Amino acid sequence: MPFLGRQGRTESRDDPPPFQTMRYQFTLIRPSSELSPVVLSDLSGKATSLAAIPGKVMLINLWATWCEACRIDLPMLERLHVVMGDRVEVTAVSMDTNDRGKVRAYLNNLSIHHLAILLDPQGRLANSSTEHPAQLTTYGFPITYLIDAAGRVQGYIAGAADWLADDAQRLLEYYSSS
Repeated sequence: MPFLGRQGRTESRDDPPPFQTMRYQFTLIRPSSELSPVVLSDLSGKATSLAAIPGKVMLINLWATWCEACRIDLPMLERLHVVMGDRVEVTAVSMDTNDRGKVRAYLNNLSIHHLAILLDPQGRLANSSTEHPAQLTTYGFPITYLIDAAGRVQGYIAGAADWLADDAQRLLEYYSSS
């Protein structure tokens, strides 16, 4: 049954709760698709499989060392991971360099010590190519994709977002129980 939502638009009761920042809103991807495992390298250079975790919501944050907004976004994701690590899996994927030392220095400068960090400068997980598209699209940095408890990519939000905000928490709860 449709109803009038917070922004005055008609919504279905089955729609997820809205989540937005001052500049961006959580954007649904329809139809949703399953996140397929992809092998990336971690900060030690070890090949690591990034895959959905059955029964657990996952956020995949795409960022770059040259990105100013990422300097705001990554510490908020670090806080989310520390507060909700048992309920939400958070992985931050550096998209711009294979230079692990540069990425480590960037993260140390931001006091990021707990987030799972992977590297994908080749664009295996995400890119903006129309000729060789990846599973996720980079519309800019930072961008965070939400994968639901069933392993499906449900949507994304661009820019720095506070996932500990009440509306973000409602969105995470919605997808953890769907």
